[in-house]
Amino acid sequence: MSESQIDKILDAVDQPWVDLTFKFFDNGSMIIIDNVTELQIPLHDLRGAAYDFYVKQRIRMIRANLEAKILQSA
Repeated sequence: MSESQIDKILDAVDQPWVDLTFKFFDNGSMIIIDNVTELQIPLHDLRGAAYDFYVKQRIRMIRANLEAKILQSA
């Protein structure tokens, strides 16, 4: 997708958005970086789609961790 196509979609949604990078680590920690300001964003500041993305990724990590532990104990 081109940048103009992405901008068109984001404009059509009519909701504020931010360009974030999520870094998830194996130990369960995470860093969220605002790509415009290059500053870290605290978890409690996430809203809308960014928060939804965080929740889905966290659930995936927890599920993978539990599956690995089940395999280890089997």
